[in-house]
Amino acid sequence: MTVSQFILFTAAAVILIYIPVAGKYFRLLNTLLHEIGHMLASLMSGGGIYHVHLFQDTSGVAYTTTSNRFTSIFTTLAGYPFASAAAFTAYWASSHGYTEWLYYALFTVLAVSLLFWIRNWFGFFWIVAFLAGTAAVYRYAPETIGQKYMYLITAVLLVESIRSSWVILYLSIVSPQKAGDASALKRFTGISSRLWGLVFFIQALYFGVYLTGKFLAG
Repeated sequence: MTVSQFILFTAAAVILIYIPVAGKYFRLLNTLLHEIGHMLASLMSGGGIYHVHLFQDTSGVAYTTTSNRFTSIFTTLAGYPFASAAAFTAYWASSHGYTEWLYYALFTVLAVSLLFWIRNWFGFFWIVAFLAGTAAVYRYAPETIGQKYMYLITAVLLVESIRSSWVILYLSIVSPQKAGDASALKRFTGISSRLWGLVFFIQALYFGVYLTGKFLAG
């Protein structure tokens, strides 16, 4: 991915995520990665995982178990950083010519999620549609189109990781009891949900600024 492509696809992603229907279709991939982050953290800390629900408003829930307050904090904290790290990894792979491997990684994530984790009808239909659409691009589209499609997905992951963390920061300020992970962390730690919302936003913004600086610096 070149500098001009980075700018072009990032701008396209900013527009795309606000287009009705299509925007939510692509934004849900960030939601899925966010929930996978929770599940992996639960497993790493000795907890259990059950299933994931994805919803039409692009929210999601990962059903996990934890053994104590520390593991609850670790599991709850993991969602936003994992999604940001996934976007960063996708950009790194794109910039080093590993688009083919990004397809393999995406197919693996979608297939495993479909078989083992997604357990509500909307989530099921979305993941089947996304998997089928991506497979069709991979199989039938010219190589250059397939590459650009993956660039767009990568850009959407980065933009949406920042946008969603900004939403949580905003909610933690105007409605602290309804700020998702930030509210949960307030219950576990006693630390203001506003601070947790700020932490989520700063880490996502850092990834975005760092990537932008790397690309503009050549």
